[in-house]
Amino acid sequence: MKNEQIPFEKFARIGITKKDFAQMPDPLREAILSGQLTPMLRLRVPAIHGREMEIPMKIQLVYDKNEQLQLLTYQMHRHLDNRLRLNDAELDRVRGGETIQKEFHRGTDRTLRYVQLDKETNCLIYRDVATVKMDKKLQELEKVKDIALGINQRQAATEGKPVELEVGHEKVTIGVDLREPQGFKVVNGDMEEWKKQQAIRYDDAHEGYMGYVQTDENRWEYKQVVDKLRSKEDISLTEKKKKEEKKQGLKM
Repeated sequence: MKNEQIPFEKFARIGITKKDFAQMPDPLREAILSGQLTPMLRLRVPAIHGREMEIPMKIQLVYDKNEQLQLLTYQMHRHLDNRLRLNDAELDRVRGGETIQKEFHRGTDRTLRYVQLDKETNCLIYRDVATVKMDKKLQELEKVKDIALGINQRQAATEGKPVELEVGHEKVTIGVDLREPQGFKVVNGDMEEWKKQQAIRYDDAHEGYMGYVQTDENRWEYKQVVDKLRSKEDISLTEKKKKEEKKQGLKM
């Protein structure tokens, strides 16, 4: 991803200027440029009347089906944010760690997307199926590893389900993971190893959510972003502030 392609005007809306971006720690900046879902960030987001709100969120740069870079933001929520309007069955599946495939309608346009839950933010992260190119990856695996996928295996993989493969005398599992730059992940191991890696969360072994905090000095510090014990209170306060800001904006 080239620097001139970066949509800095969209970064500015969440409080990240060009200077802020340049001053990011290398691991964070490289993660963003590679298309990974970032760790938790606490950003100073511009609000009305020159105010700022500190909001914990994750961000990700992805290409849409027209090869245009989009900045996706996933703000931390107290409860699962179902703005994609999944039904109860779909919600149960993503809560259980599955990635689902769903068709979305906007006017006459129809877009097929992969959807999965990020449990740290309680956001549904998504990507157009056409941009993940799972079929192409499966074809590469068949060619390079000299394996033959069955019809059911190929269908399951393209639907977003992990598939366990025999490669020589070893097992490999491939599946959709929207946190990854390419939208999928290959794990050396069986299905149990896949589930184990998918279940790993840094905060499970720590008191708070670790990530990057944007300081008043326009620097970035790696520290506890949200205290688990206070996260619900903080998120509720942030949501209340946003509603108040919106009301004030409407009055104006």
